[in-house]
Amino acid sequence: MVKLKESMFEEVKLDDALRILQSRRLGFSQIRLLPKGDKLRPITNLRRRALTRGATKVLGPSINSILGPVHTLLKLEKTLNPSKLGSTMFSVSDMYTRLKQFKERLGPNHGRLYFAKVDVQAAFDTIPQAAVIKLMGSVPSQAKYTITKHVEVKPGERAELQGDKAATKAIRRWQATALPEGDSSCFSKRLETDLGAKKKNTVFVDSAVQKTHSVHELLSLLKQHVEQNLVKVGKKYYRQKMGIPQGSVVSSFLCNYFYADLEKKHLGFLAATDTLLLRLIDDFLLITLDRDKATRFVETMHRGLPEYGVVVNPKKTLVNFDMWCSGGDIYRQRDAGLDISASLTVDFGRAPGQNFQRKVLNAFKIQSHLMFFDTAHNSARTVITSLHGTISKVIDVAFLLLTSKSRTMRYPQYACGVKKAQVALVACTAFTKVLSKKPANYGQVMEWLRMEKERLGSGKQ
Repeated sequence: MVKLKESMFEEVKLDDALRILQSRRLGFSQIRLLPKGDKLRPITNLRRRALTRGATKVLGPSINSILGPVHTLLKLEKTLNPSKLGSTMFSVSDMYTRLKQFKERLGPNHGRLYFAKVDVQAAFDTIPQAAVIKLMGSVPSQAKYTITKHVEVKPGERAELQGDKAATKAIRRWQATALPEGDSSCFSKRLETDLGAKKKNTVFVDSAVQKTHSVHELLSLLKQHVEQNLVKVGKKYYRQKMGIPQGSVVSSFLCNYFYADLEKKHLGFLAATDTLLLRLIDDFLLITLDRDKATRFVETMHRGLPEYGVVVNPKKTLVNFDMWCSGGDIYRQRDAGLDISASLTVDFGRAPGQNFQRKVLNAFKIQSHLMFFDTAHNSARTVITSLHGTISKVIDVAFLLLTSKSRTMRYPQYACGVKKAQVALVACTAFTKVLSKKPANYGQVMEWLRMEKERLGSGKQ
């Protein structure tokens, strides 16, 4: 904590801190330290509601709630001007369409592909505040934004499951939408064209609540948030003097716009049909037919870009070809032989069975992304191999959840004598039961499952 105070924070006198807090809506945040390897990553808690000052003490809105209009503005600008975000991906799912388009662009007879992956070290903590605020001033395209709100109601997790157990309560969430200046479209029209296009089993309720904000007001709020982020540690107040608040509802947008500017000014040589650059927050992935471009990309990032606060973590750089960079060779493979249990956490609560089900299903969902099973993107053999791997992954996760060390540490009397082969046999039987409803579509997988069940049943490992 002492090191954090020296590098990221500066103490603010009590009188000055109180004066700042009384002059604005934004309150102070508190910090929590998240273990990461042998270090601690500071995460500011901006969702906590603070007591308002005055004759009567009531809970006021959290910092993230106050920043809601800024976040909603940025979501709209993401749609209106996606080019300003460069190679940004907001989720792993965004990778699929870009990879497919890139493959179609290259054609079937392309040469060898060169991959390079780099990771920016402590990205949120190193972004220069003045530079990012200056850049964000160029993002809004409207003079005013109207923020509307509606409610989305969905069934609980167990609502559609058969059985005697009562369904969980319906999930209700408030959603905000920004409308550009002059947009007077009604809620039902927006629901048909946008809001409800990708959602099912959802009830939409218009609240008729809306408020218009000037861009100057929203940018001023953002500037306060970044440059005057007050953190309370014990009885003392500190100002974050370096980086942007990690835990803020707008931090990902700030990072994405800032690194998109970096790409434009320093990685322009990658703008070619034979090259694809992908970035998820601070993780860059380059795919190209040109080895020289891949090498230049790694060298550029490894030299560092001080005006963006960018320093690459060399231990996380990966390439699929031999190259040397300042500091030594770049690795072609990492985490070989890593125990899967090192990356798996186990939840404890009132419903351990539901937690088990959720973990296994989530593992299946991750492995079942349509990019792995699109035969217009992959060969049929690759798709079948992916399906085999998906089933094997689900078996691994299920077995580790049942026999995890964290369970025995928490409950010393707990013992699970189930063997992995038994879990695998149950899983293969379950998959066979489901896939047998359409045997013509899954012939090869069904045959593999049959062979696996025979092998497991005979005791061969």
